[in-house]
Amino acid sequence: MAPINLTGVWKLLKSENLDAFLKAMNLNFAVRKLAASASPVLEITQDGDNFHVITKGLKTNESKFTVGEEFTDKNPLNDKTTSTYMPVWEGNTLKVDNKSNPESIHIIRELIDDQMVQTQTIGTGDKAITMKRIFGRK
Repeated sequence: MAPINLTGVWKLLKSENLDAFLKAMNLNFAVRKLAASASPVLEITQDGDNFHVITKGLKTNESKFTVGEEFTDKNPLNDKTTSTYMPVWEGNTLKVDNKSNPESIHIIRELIDDQMVQTQTIGTGDKAITMKRIFGRK
């Protein structure tokens, strides 16, 4: 049984360290400003360990996966490339690691005070940059 239920429509409330994170992704100033002005909405449907996530923002991205099973998904910034991911439960968090490229984005989602906190990390070790995005139920 899943330790948390992330089902819902989640609207971005605030971001922490967004610009530094986007710089680490080698995005130019104009793209970073556009991304900072966007207010993404996540539509998550969860049935136990099965997830369907639709991210609506500058682009719409859709992912389907099962916790404990690797899955392949397109890069949200470049539709021509894909990566392999591994979602796992770690306590009361859902961790999604990029298995294709350890230097790429890794995501942790958790519920804190009825908000979904999405922590994203790019890079490893001393060069890792972390961003938090806090979402509230819509």
